[in-house]
Amino acid sequence: MEALDSKKFRTRAKGELFGGYLFYGEEEYLKRNALAEARKSVFPDGPDSFNHIRLDADNYSVEALENAIMALPVFAEKKLIEIHSLALSAMKDKEIEGLCAILSLLEDSNDTVLILYTVPAELDPGDIKKPSKQFKALSEVLNTVHFEKQSRDMLAKWVSRHFAHNKIVCNLDMSYALMDRCGSDMFNLVTETDKLSAYVLSKGRDTLTIEDIELLATKTKEIGAFDFSNAILARDTDKAFYILSSYEAEDKSGKEVNLTLGSLISIFRTLCRISVLAETGMQDRDIAKALKINEYRCSLYRKALGRRSTADIERILELCAETDRLLKSGSTNGYALLSRLIIEAAR
Repeated sequence: MEALDSKKFRTRAKGELFGGYLFYGEEEYLKRNALAEARKSVFPDGPDSFNHIRLDADNYSVEALENAIMALPVFAEKKLIEIHSLALSAMKDKEIEGLCAILSLLEDSNDTVLILYTVPAELDPGDIKKPSKQFKALSEVLNTVHFEKQSRDMLAKWVSRHFAHNKIVCNLDMSYALMDRCGSDMFNLVTETDKLSAYVLSKGRDTLTIEDIELLATKTKEIGAFDFSNAILARDTDKAFYILSSYEAEDKSGKEVNLTLGSLISIFRTLCRISVLAETGMQDRDIAKALKINEYRCSLYRKALGRRSTADIERILELCAETDRLLKSGSTNGYALLSRLIIEAAR
């Protein structure tokens, strides 16, 4: 079958969609938008509860999927089937074979569009030279659509276009400045872009300035801190020290140490709670509901945990707490304390 990227899929969705598509990759914002485009393509007049079929881990079976594909649309030309939350990487070979056998029915079904929607924790695609067994099998019966993480340069252009849509001029320098302050999460950038656009228009202006960003944009090191925590979890001290040194180089006043440590503590607390629930056998979807966090972000946390046990995470949390106590007691070199944390967490 055909291999597409997000841009090619959106172009196709502007026309007529047919057959099945496998959504995979890390960029959840683009994936969600593509799903919305698919729904709009199949149902141009609005939602259609009769012909919109959703299967997930709770109600999926090969029989249910076969019935959905074979069913005729109700007073319409097409129906849309969405499949979510299947742990494809954990499926046995026979289960994948059964799924693919049913999906092959789409070749003779011109009235059906099917989207198999996955997040990274559910499907490991492997790579181009060596795709995983599951991905290779699925790509023979579905068109694959890859949603890869956007580069910093591509995101800067996207931010500028989003401001332009809101009738605000934002040059690339301002886009980079916004990402430096808010991170590179596309969901977050949309929120910040819309907030800043409303503010600039309320002032009777049409151009974003650095002063606007510094005044209103929410400062976060969550993205960088997540990379930092990943390096600590992986005992990759070289990468952890590289990230820490970049923080220190940017922080001329030395006042950002508490922000960095606070982000780390928040992440490791969430990791600890996820680890406890995962050890009981709970799946990502149920954990996300229990902790009231985004399912995709939950899957990223689960992946970051790797082989670390709950006891390991608790020990790192204790190191973070000790570092926090020392900072509050008046230690003059916070980055030296973070360096010690990296070394001790790697043991």
